[in-house]
Amino acid sequence: MNLLSHALANYRDGLLFFYFSSTDLQAHMFWWDSDAKHPVRAPDEAKRYNAVIEKLYARMDKVIGDVVERYGDQATILVMSDHGFCNFHRQFNLNRWLRDNGYIGPAACTHLWDPRKTKVAVDWRRSRAYGLGLNGLYLNLKGRERDGIVDPVDRDALLEELREKLLGVRDPLNGEPVIAVVDRADEVYRGPFVAQAPDLIVGYHRGYRASWSTPLGDMNEEVVSDNDSAWSADHCVSAAEVPGVIFSNRPILRERPSLVDLAPTILKEFGIMPPAEMTGGSLFGARVVAANQ
Repeated sequence: MNLLSHALANYRDGLLFFYFSSTDLQAHMFWWDSDAKHPVRAPDEAKRYNAVIEKLYARMDKVIGDVVERYGDQATILVMSDHGFCNFHRQFNLNRWLRDNGYIGPAACTHLWDPRKTKVAVDWRRSRAYGLGLNGLYLNLKGRERDGIVDPVDRDALLEELREKLLGVRDPLNGEPVIAVVDRADEVYRGPFVAQAPDLIVGYHRGYRASWSTPLGDMNEEVVSDNDSAWSADHCVSAAEVPGVIFSNRPILRERPSLVDLAPTILKEFGIMPPAEMTGGSLFGARVVAANQ
């Protein structure tokens, strides 16, 4: 709050952006809105720590209320989050799944790479796909990857095969689907950098996430296993499972507001027409700017 007060006291004109990180950082560690077993805490502890989140949001409400009371008739105020949160109790090892389903070889490998030669690394001459990051899946494509083996003419068929199989993954513990959506980058993204995106983006159901070892290239003994970390909530799942929110002191007229609407909204607030290639539109609809503004 002191930093926000300093920013407001030194504001002159233009756009003032202020980011509160506490709602994200504390939610990862304390969020648990369920009676289900917490990864590391007893039920009473899980409820007690979850109350920290409720108190934090009450504090944020007071901060926002103070800003609106002081400046609401002088400025357009937008309050937003880029995502929500959900419990994270089960983890999915993407590379282990790819290995077990014949997309990574050899069958005995335990790691995507192993510079110290202490583990059985992947043989890229026998591997057609691999996972990197929390949600990315890449094909080992000829002409792109150093040791690519997938012919570009087979790319579409392989991507559809992987998507269908991933959507069919079930948790052996309860039979629940693990993955909610698998998007192709060339279908959901556009622009000059699509080729640098993962070929597939894996969106998990609530309660599930990529395993801790997936981004590191390790392959767990199990494809689906319990999350054993105090990091008990996350948002690196299907975007539809954890939507963000947006509030304003002006009526929001756009029917389905999205993150991509923020840039054109801000530009139009300053009388600047967004470039034609910019995605999204103003949250407030058309606005006529006086010539002397």
